[in-house]
Amino acid sequence: MTDAGGKTGRRVEGAADKLPVAGTLESFIRLEASRRRLTLPPGGPAMLARLDYPVEIALKETALGRFWRDHRLPGQPEALISSPKPRHYRTTSKRRVLAGGRGKKHGNIPSHGILRGEEGSALLEPEGHAGIFAAMEEFLSRQECAPLADALNFFIIRGTYDEFMVIFNLARLDRRLHHLVARAAAVLHARDERVVSAFLFVDSSRSPYYLESDRPRGSFSLKKLFGPDCFRLFIGHFQYGVPPASFSQVNESILPRLLETVGSMATGECIGRLLDLYCGYGLFALSLRPRYREVFAVDAAEGSLRAGIAMLGRFPGQAPVHFRSGAIARNSLERLLPPPLPPGEEDVVLDPPRRGADEAVIAAVARRRPGRAIHLFCAADEIPAAVAAWRRRGYFVRRVVPLDMFAGTPQLETAVLFTRA
Repeated sequence: MTDAGGKTGRRVEGAADKLPVAGTLESFIRLEASRRRLTLPPGGPAMLARLDYPVEIALKETALGRFWRDHRLPGQPEALISSPKPRHYRTTSKRRVLAGGRGKKHGNIPSHGILRGEEGSALLEPEGHAGIFAAMEEFLSRQECAPLADALNFFIIRGTYDEFMVIFNLARLDRRLHHLVARAAAVLHARDERVVSAFLFVDSSRSPYYLESDRPRGSFSLKKLFGPDCFRLFIGHFQYGVPPASFSQVNESILPRLLETVGSMATGECIGRLLDLYCGYGLFALSLRPRYREVFAVDAAEGSLRAGIAMLGRFPGQAPVHFRSGAIARNSLERLLPPPLPPGEEDVVLDPPRRGADEAVIAAVARRRPGRAIHLFCAADEIPAAVAAWRRRGYFVRRVVPLDMFAGTPQLETAVLFTRA
């Protein structure tokens, strides 16, 4: 999953009013809001952030029910699991840099670098991020920092509520720019001791993806300026180490409920093997390890896999966990995974990026005849096509659990359990 909340569903290309396509979750949220005589912004990822949270939850639950019926989906979603932190929860935030004359002016003097976020984004970000962004903007406003303001694509903060890592995404790099980035990192660290690490990443394409130029999830390299290689993520009694370029869910506060939900779907007789596809740093592979005799975890991001391997000794269970590096596609699973066990002796967790898992991937997994397939969706609009793909291969919906991973936005995280008839 890429950073969810940046996009809010499909849009009609060229439509002046930018209304969501009929049948999307956002369209049903807007319909329900109009019925309740609530006014929502015309767009933007934080369009629900100014509502009282109980009102937002009621809108989403009703909208999801209508979405489910409109698409004639089987089963019925369970009660929406609320976010413990409905605002100021997003542990990844970013600002695009507007340089020189493109930025706003202070009097008659143009600033050298303005950090521009999406409308309402500050309502979703931890309050500590605002001070770091302000300090970075002040640094970029200095005359001698104009070259850095011109070269900087994005300034990014990642981590937890207690530890921050900053990432400088640059269009180019030379000795002078490296010196300016190092100075900026030192200023931020001196200002806030929670800034524990700093990295830089070069993207000459100036891609709208703020870490990787054309891959919403994959391998790319960061240069460390100072600090640890991973941030520490505590979930319950366990500590994960997450690299700054690794996919990680943006709402730290709801992760215990997410693990609890997936664990309950995997409840049953301890069977032979778990397949964790799009595993990232191993959130599910490591937490579910005690339930299986062996685990295979696959992702394209080698840095994330190395972090997962480094954490094996911290987690209970004797099952060997095999981390495999490779892009998940129609013809890759046979190479990345061992031969299938007898039908019903494997379980699979799929946590794909926002664009979802291709039907060919679902077909390849279904051919292995897993006993349980737990499919996570960070965009509800991907669910109907995936449900149809699973049904064509003999798998049926058993449970649907929505979680408000993206509070304040018109999206939900949804865990769907599939089993054979």
